[in-house]
Amino acid sequence: MGTLIKQEFYKLFHKTGTWIAIGIMVALQIVFAIVRMVNPDLFTLGDLVSLDFMGGGLVIILAVAATASVVAQEFQFGTMKQLLYRKYYRSQVFISKVITMVLYLFILQAIATIVTVVLSVTTGKYDWLKVVGKHANWETYGISVIGFFLVSLLLLSVVLLLSTLLKSNAAAVSTGIVGYFLMNIASGIFIALIDKWEFLKWNPFTFLMVGSQVANETYSKMTHLSTPVMIGGSLVYTVLFTVIAYLSFRKRSV
Repeated sequence: MGTLIKQEFYKLFHKTGTWIAIGIMVALQIVFAIVRMVNPDLFTLGDLVSLDFMGGGLVIILAVAATASVVAQEFQFGTMKQLLYRKYYRSQVFISKVITMVLYLFILQAIATIVTVVLSVTTGKYDWLKVVGKHANWETYGISVIGFFLVSLLLLSVVLLLSTLLKSNAAAVSTGIVGYFLMNIASGIFIALIDKWEFLKWNPFTFLMVGSQVANETYSKMTHLSTPVMIGGSLVYTVLFTVIAYLSFRKRSV
């Protein structure tokens, strides 16, 4: 298993596109830091920190793109046969890809966080130790990151499922990214419908709000679910979609 994970990381980080994407993310963060310095009234430092200087959105997009291609690309270029012919079980190949994508998500967020901390103290005077409400700023940021990971894992499990169904790498990536935006739009629509039909609160789109609710418990009034239930439900759906993705992966011919 360790060998497979190393191979996945080797393939991921030997792609020029991976480094270009990370470079664009960091550059975007720096640009927004400079924009705030030039025009402080346009953005508050606190808002930019909470958004990782706009790098947070790119973290999930990059993770979605990588996850969408991790399976589809292997089938499209025939490299999946080589893995299976080397006496690896499909379960081992699949799990190695899942672990790699989760670790890649952590790496992307770590980079975004490091850049955010550096920019917050070099381009402004953000006080990470200041207590606002119940938590210090660093605690509030940490809580938001935890919520972000819960949402990201749920999204990536769905994207992984799509990648097992699509034959083209380009189709998988484009569908994954478009699907990411559509799922967020759909979650907002379902939140509006829950007020009329409360049973709809158990649909997976509701649990895309888990990140917002972890950061702000007043969202429970919209979701009609407690924060622990939202966390548990998002993890259950993540596991469910991942299992379905594995079953689809097993049945796919090479």
